[in-house]
Amino acid sequence: MSPSEVFSCKYQSLSMNPAVKRRAQQDTQSSNNNQRIIATLLSLIPDREQKIQLVDIPTISVGRSRSCNIVLSEPDISTIHAELYTIEVQINGFKRKMINITDKSRNGTFVNGDRLIRKDYVLKNGDKIVFGKSCSYLFKYATLTENGLSQTTATQISQTTQNSDYDGVFRKPLFSSQNTTKKLSRTREQPRSFFDKYLAGKELGTGHYAIVKEARNKETGETVAVKIFHPQQNDDDKRTKKFTEETKILLSIQHPNIVKLIDRFVEPVSKTQIQTYLVLEKINDGELFERIVRKNNLREDETKALFRQLLNGLKYLHSRNIIHRDIKPENILLSISKRRSPEEIALGPWDDDELDIQVKIADFGLAKFTGEMKFTNTLCGTPSYVAPEVLVKTGYTSRVDMWSAGVLLYVCLCGFPPFSEQLAPPSMKEQILQGKFAFYSPYWDNIDDSVLHLISNLLVVNPASRFSVNDALTHPWFTSNNAEVTMGNERRSQLEPGRLPKTFSELSNLQK
Repeated sequence: MSPSEVFSCKYQSLSMNPAVKRRAQQDTQSSNNNQRIIATLLSLIPDREQKIQLVDIPTISVGRSRSCNIVLSEPDISTIHAELYTIEVQINGFKRKMINITDKSRNGTFVNGDRLIRKDYVLKNGDKIVFGKSCSYLFKYATLTENGLSQTTATQISQTTQNSDYDGVFRKPLFSSQNTTKKLSRTREQPRSFFDKYLAGKELGTGHYAIVKEARNKETGETVAVKIFHPQQNDDDKRTKKFTEETKILLSIQHPNIVKLIDRFVEPVSKTQIQTYLVLEKINDGELFERIVRKNNLREDETKALFRQLLNGLKYLHSRNIIHRDIKPENILLSISKRRSPEEIALGPWDDDELDIQVKIADFGLAKFTGEMKFTNTLCGTPSYVAPEVLVKTGYTSRVDMWSAGVLLYVCLCGFPPFSEQLAPPSMKEQILQGKFAFYSPYWDNIDDSVLHLISNLLVVNPASRFSVNDALTHPWFTSNNAEVTMGNERRSQLEPGRLPKTFSELSNLQK
């Protein structure tokens, strides 16, 4: 169905009258000269091909009534079954026209298999809409060009200027037709949304503030991960601008020990809510968390090789004034190259079947996407890695990452965290605020004193006295295999009866 058909339904029964027919064409021409095509409904019913193009008007009605813009004659369609109305939202720096759908029927309107209950649902590319039980359509936005026209409209206008005998509805475009063809040849397609470029797949994980799904780039076939944040209010232009600027910085990050942020999209959920989509490279070999749980604890040489990579990634972030703020084993991903033959020599102190392991820091700059207050509340859900200054909310610098790195280093070597409720009294919060921890025997008996010295200088309550990332990277534990650093015995202690730390995995489950 062409644009003229969409808006001439009320004239259909009188179309044999030449005068009425001319009036219908004039009305339709006037309407379409002022409105562009912004979306299409493509019928999914076999043997019933139908293409309904939706133009930019405030409301498009769907139903059995002949007064509706789109007339559907099936018996389970209500008089006015649904309404589509146009809203304007800002996505990726462009103001875009999008379509909200509301259900007005008895038998229901379904989007992607779910009955439409909310009054405010913004349609996305690829949505499947079913009116009643049988009228099934695929929804797709028109591709916009640089001048703001849909590709379909632009093509029709171009044809009009090249053919003076053309008698269609786009014969008299609003803007000047002078040099129109030349202008149109320079147009470029603008990515509309995540759904234009990617096809979302299975869920990979979920958290307090987002879910992670697998996705595929429609053009290249590349598999990526997409982090979809929970909806937020779209009522703060200043915050939105700041978010866009900060995202540009994160998109520029290129480092082998940091998960690459490929793209970001802001999608409208309703007229007042938006949702952030971050597209990331997909790392297939799991988290450091899983490796620790599987092994109970890591060997010292293995830990050193992994921790050096972690520090290199943090050094890169800190040099660009980016604080990670949530260093923990779940946010350290591993890209593992397997040995293909016994002749291949491992490139590090890895397991027998592993050729090399590359550390990938994930979720960097997270507070930029979730907001300071929301982010702080999230951290309190897993507080054993949180620096004291975060808990007391005194303001903090990149040294918060170094505290968390110290906790992670401790966990890797012995298999349980230095701070937990299992070690109370005092409470875990007080343990952190006081910097109260110990290297329990027998878990630390065979570990080099040098790394104990490093951990003790990372888990320092005063951030000004805490090691920086450069201090850590130049520590003797990294520069010498047999470094001897005097520790003293104040940190070493025998476990008191009933105070045996649980394994890392058991403690982690208790803290969730």
